[in-house]
Amino acid sequence: MPGHRIGTILAVIGAFLTLAGVTLYVLPGPGLPLLVLGLVTLTAGLATLTKTRRNKASGPHHDRNRELT
Repeated sequence: MPGHRIGTILAVIGAFLTLAGVTLYVLPGPGLPLLVLGLVTLTAGLATLTKTRRNKASGPHHDRNRELT
């Protein structure tokens, strides 16, 4: 599985977990652990996306026109 796909999946799951954690934190419930888990997952996903985009754009065989098609 490509790195950018893993990063996207982690970022989406992290966003949902963060949203659920914020909701549970505002409502009476144990939202802080879920909020922290969501933020960590979101950060890991965004870091993975950033890393794979840098590697993709700086490679010797990078073709900018291929991304447009």
